[in-house]
This record gives sequence, structure tokens and C-alpha cells, in this order.
Amino acid sequence: MDDYKYITSDYKNRYGKELNLKEPVTISEKLQWLKLFYRNENMPICSDKYDIRLYLKKFGYEHLLNDVIGIYQTDEEIDNIDISSLPNSFVVKATHGSGWNFICKDKNEVNWSAQKKIFKQWMKLNLYVFGREWNYKKLKPKILIEKMIDYKPLIDYKITCFNGEPKYFQINSEDDKGRYVDFYDMKWQKLGVTFKGYKISDKIIPPPNSLEKLIEIAKVLSEEFPFVRVDFYNFEGKVILGELTFFPGGGLSAFYPNTEKNEKLFGSYLDLPKPNHNMGLYHKINA
Repeated sequence: MDDYKYITSDYKNRYGKELNLKEPVTISEKLQWLKLFYRNENMPICSDKYDIRLYLKKFGYEHLLNDVIGIYQTDEEIDNIDISSLPNSFVVKATHGSGWNFICKDKNEVNWSAQKKIFKQWMKLNLYVFGREWNYKKLKPKILIEKMIDYKPLIDYKITCFNGEPKYFQINSEDDKGRYVDFYDMKWQKLGVTFKGYKISDKIIPPPNSLEKLIEIAKVLSEEFPFVRVDFYNFEGKVILGELTFFPGGGLSAFYPNTEKNEKLFGSYLDLPKPNHNMGLYHKINA
């Protein structure tokens, strides 16, 4: 199935209506438009959890990334990972995917033969297949081992930027009762909205201690992109960049409650660029 058929079919299955590519209004419609009609050569670089260093280096931000313990690019290298040389706890990630992570709290309690097989399975996967996020299509698979961030509660501060302008924070947190996704505006006012399938916490999470610094970094890194989410950890005065995400949830994570209202609101923040890809399809749709 080509990208157009896949994306329009996937959208209809999720939202129960046809995808409007001629005059997109909601944020989910506009993100699908970007998948089909826009390309930026730096998006694949920034989508790779290791190669992003090349982009950050231009701004002097490479120090914001977590410490690298090892990087592995072949099945043979994965088989030969020397577990004895690793710290007792660490995090393993597939650099070319999303959510393909393994948190090792105690290396002595892991069946490494089985776990290495999982890492090698990750190497065979291409995230592009699952949502047609083109920026993942040609990434070279790698397995990355990073330092464990041993801090609790570890809150994920995600700044969503539209045309280089930070517009809101997405805060991922958890406690004994569950996991939460909350949204705050840039003045740290809670918006009372989440994604479908998630819960809104019943408290106000304090702003990160380096709030202004996070906003400044997000502005710099997002300047050339129509839409990007810049993810951070911030604790004890330290700022760590998690990743840059161009299509959160494949661009199909519906807001809740008041789905249509909030989809349109967040969609209004995004001014689409001039199309530079799939021009034949673009002109056909807009004829």
C-alpha cells in the first residue's frame, strides 16, 4: 500500500471520517499533510537517538545528551556485548525506533541470551512501516546503551513547538496510582486536557527548575521545523535532552476531552509550509 492510501486509511480507522488534505484544520490532519507533502533533510538526523548529536553540535548542545556507554550496529557486535564491563544498571535503546527500550535495573537478573535476541529483532524493524513517518525510513539501525538516570520522580518535560515557537508543555509523570499526561501553557497554567487513553493528574506539577533554559533550547532546536516536540529531563539543575519527535503517536494521538475543539485549537497553531514533496499528488488533491 502506498503512503497516501495507508495514511488516509489509518486516519479514517482512527477518527471515523475522511482525512482532509485539501484544507487541513486539526492538528492530526496537518501532521498527516506533513508526512505526505513536506521533507526536511535534518528530520531523519534528529530522529536517530544517536545521530542527533550531529545536529546538536551545530548549536553547541551535544553536552545535553545522556552519557553513552556503547553503540552497536551489527548482530555480531550485539552478540559480543561484554556484560561484565557494563555498570549494574543502564538503559538500552534502538536508535531508529520509538518505545524500543530496555531498562536494566540489575544486569545480574537478566537472561542476556534472550535479551540480545530481542535487540537483534529491533535491528530488523523499520518504524516507517507502522505509520509512514518518512523520517525513519532510511535510518541505519543501531543499539545504544546509555547511563541510567537514577532520579525519582523522573518527570518527562516535552515542549511542543509550532513554526519555531514553543506553545505548550506535555508533562508525563507517574505515582503509585498510575501514569499521567498533562498539558500546561507557557505560563504554566494547566489546560485540563490529555490524550485519549491517558489520565489527567489531580495535582499541579511544579515547573522544572530550569524552565526558561528549556524554553530557550526548544526555540533554537525547533526553528527550522514546522512542528516538533522537544523532550527533556530536568533535575538537580541538570538538563538532559531526551529526543526530538516530529509525529507524536504517528500524528494520530487524539486529545481528550473535547476532542474536536482541542484538535482544532492545536491545529490553529501550525502554519503549514510550502509543499516540497509528492507534488503530483498535491496538485491532484488541490485541483
